[in-house]
Amino acid sequence: MNAVLPVLLALLAITDASFCGFRVAAGRDARIFKADFYRSAIRRGMGRGIFTTALVGAGIAGACLFAPGLFAQLLVCAQAMLWVLLPYATLTLVGMGVWAAAEADARTLASVVVLGPFTLIRPWVIAAAAVVGAWTAPGLTAALVTIVACGAQLALEPWLNMGMRARLPVVGQARP
Repeated sequence: MNAVLPVLLALLAITDASFCGFRVAAGRDARIFKADFYRSAIRRGMGRGIFTTALVGAGIAGACLFAPGLFAQLLVCAQAMLWVLLPYATLTLVGMGVWAAAEADARTLASVVVLGPFTLIRPWVIAAAAVVGAWTAPGLTAALVTIVACGAQLALEPWLNMGMRARLPVVGQARP
């Protein structure tokens, strides 16, 4: 169980980053066929998610070297955070499954009922997970590490948003 919790949190963080990549790209391309653009945005989000998760993981590993009991404390925080994150992630993935497998009416329903509102509450869910994790932390260091890790996850979407701009298809030469 010791290795499962950090791996599960890392997978959730990378999946969230992939969704952030898609959300940042949505509505920025004027082309009709955008599948390649969206796949590229998802890969960009996933890449930055992997980078951020690896950076946070390396920081946690380094901190655990200097504080031997910290890993066990962080497992307590991770378990508490999962009570907040797993229901949100499960409903989001169910909404994505309906969206991906259904016809247009069900896709619209999934977008309006699940995916849209869940995009809006994402920062609040991560903040709630940070509060719950820090509240249950057996020590101050574990609480601080939990808050910093959640803060890094919250910073992903603004980081992905930097450098993005609306893309218009190039039709031809502009007339003078």
